[in-house]
Amino acid sequence: MIIFVADAFVEQYNGGAELTTEAIISSCLLPNVKVLSQQVTVDILKKNKNNFFVFGNFQNLSSDCILYTLKNLNYSVLEYDYKYCKYRSAGKHIEAEGSCDCHTTRRGKLVSLFYNYANKMWWMSHNQGEKYKTMFSFLEGEVLSSVFSNKTLDYIESLNTSNKNKKWIISNSPSWIKGAEDAVEYAKENNLDYELVWGLSHKEMLQKLASSVGMIFLPKAGDTCPRMVIEAKLLGCDLILNDNVQHRDEPWFETKEACMEYLRGRTDVFWGALETEFDYLPKRFSESDQRYIFVVPFYNAEAFLPQCISSIKRQKHENFKCFLIDDMSTDNSAEVVRNLTSNDSRFVFKQNKEKCYALKNIYNVLESDNFNDEDVVILLDGDDWLSSSKILNALNHAYSQDYMVTYGSYVMHPHGVKGPEPSQYPADVIENNLYRQDKWRASHLRTFKHHLWKKINVEDLKNDEGDFYSVSYDQAIMLPLIEMASERVKYIDAVMHVYNKQNPLNVDKIKAQLQYETAQKIRQKTKYQRVD
Repeated sequence: MIIFVADAFVEQYNGGAELTTEAIISSCLLPNVKVLSQQVTVDILKKNKNNFFVFGNFQNLSSDCILYTLKNLNYSVLEYDYKYCKYRSAGKHIEAEGSCDCHTTRRGKLVSLFYNYANKMWWMSHNQGEKYKTMFSFLEGEVLSSVFSNKTLDYIESLNTSNKNKKWIISNSPSWIKGAEDAVEYAKENNLDYELVWGLSHKEMLQKLASSVGMIFLPKAGDTCPRMVIEAKLLGCDLILNDNVQHRDEPWFETKEACMEYLRGRTDVFWGALETEFDYLPKRFSESDQRYIFVVPFYNAEAFLPQCISSIKRQKHENFKCFLIDDMSTDNSAEVVRNLTSNDSRFVFKQNKEKCYALKNIYNVLESDNFNDEDVVILLDGDDWLSSSKILNALNHAYSQDYMVTYGSYVMHPHGVKGPEPSQYPADVIENNLYRQDKWRASHLRTFKHHLWKKINVEDLKNDEGDFYSVSYDQAIMLPLIEMASERVKYIDAVMHVYNKQNPLNVDKIKAQLQYETAQKIRQKTKYQRVD
């Protein structure tokens, strides 16, 4: 059972947060129920201890309920505004009282702990997440943005936007933060024909935007991801916005086409990330006995290693060993690793004396240390990280069913867009061993049994000059493994991996052509046969 908690749902109010929550609920495939935050008690939480909670707005949730939740429940949080502040907006607080120090108060600290103990934390915009981290540097989360149901998006696409009038729409919201007065003043100063709208149904508002030339929205403080602005974008309106619209400069918002494509996948991103958090999967072997081997090569990744290492440390399944290999970094990566792992024997730090690149680093680890045949190897770059604390639990389920190789889905950082590559190999490809002729599917997160690795011919990991491949190493490793495992390859649709597109050293940015050429050569090598 999924229990959704909020101050209000669409049954009470059609606000942006409520509409986003409803879109998520409507796409939920598991049994679910809505509960108003003011109705929640500690007793109710205790009775539902084995269920999974999704908290949206929770201003009415008592401190006792928050404390019980963070100590005892599995839950996710959608942060729509800034609930560490008693005004839910530092800007509004400053306007009213001259300053805001809510992050230092008991309630502010309690809210930050509530977020920190969540299985998954979601921001509405990258800007919002960064502002939170200036006050609570330990917080981790991913950007979700406003979420639209496919039904709503279909309706938006059905509206006629070809007969625009000259009206500029201004939301006449009574909320201080929405800046209605400033928008009206702007319209008057610039001789724009405007219309104040409020109190319309959601469909009526969409119809109004479809027929209007533009929208003026000038919030007085940070507005995390205002839904009406997104709707105006999708309906072809010109936009006059200020810097307080916190999603304004995110790439997905540049064009209405990009915006529509991005929004079509948000429910999949949300549920894909949470699938690994649900404890409804059968236990078919002793999970504690399964050991995982992380191999994490990196180069100049000091900005990203803390999140990478933290995502491994947070795993609920604790039987793992992690090898961190510094490939001749020139920044402070080594110091970061030592500071974060020196007191944890599960982490092994190695520093290269010559440049090896990822594949040779992986080979050196897996060939030089003693591993058991049944150990599961996990490949993770040092500038990427795991998407949740239950990734190893999800892998336990796959490997309990005698799979030998897995790969999964991922989202791209910082904008949370789901990666396009992963999918299940078709039956004819599996039956006829056509993996090298088929498109590349085996994307992040990649894992495999160690005994299968030992069957790979080292020469298949090298180029014509006898050097280990410096790019496209994923295909060099995974194609032989998949060919050998065949039907015992598991595609896990749940989002398990965060792929960092922010790193300027990302090979997709700087070595795309070399990647393509190398991949073609790898695919020309001799196929491997299935193993029992």
